[in-house]
Amino acid sequence: MRSTLISVVALSALVALTGCSSSDSSSDSASGANAEVCAQFATAYNNLADLTKAGPGSAEGVDKWEADKDSAVAEFSASVDEASDSVKESLTTLVAALPADSLELAEPDSESGQALVDNATAVSNSCDADGNPVELSEFPLQKFN
Repeated sequence: MRSTLISVVALSALVALTGCSSSDSSSDSASGANAEVCAQFATAYNNLADLTKAGPGSAEGVDKWEADKDSAVAEFSASVDEASDSVKESLTTLVAALPADSLELAEPDSESGQALVDNATAVSNSCDADGNPVELSEFPLQKFN
């Protein structure tokens, strides 16, 4: 796992260096790429939070609701390849911790739901440090009383 991470970081650095025509464009290029990734991440996360808060609405809406949540979760994975530096690292961690069934995210005292919130905060912090701040909605974590 560690060697894979080192390889990914090394490859990212190499791509960043070879894609730049001057030293000034290096930071602009990374921020530009991460600006789009951070915006996509915030949109997908906020959409997932809104869907989770709203619930399926009715028994007939369960399948569509689950499909919509799965689609929002899939958007996280799609953004990983476009990200760079710490944004890529934190987004990769978030994706790796996602459960196979998005329904697990909304269960009471859900460990995967708490991991999503914690990892999303790390992605948000990485975006902010990269010059691309995002605002995330509160994810509805249910607790047993």
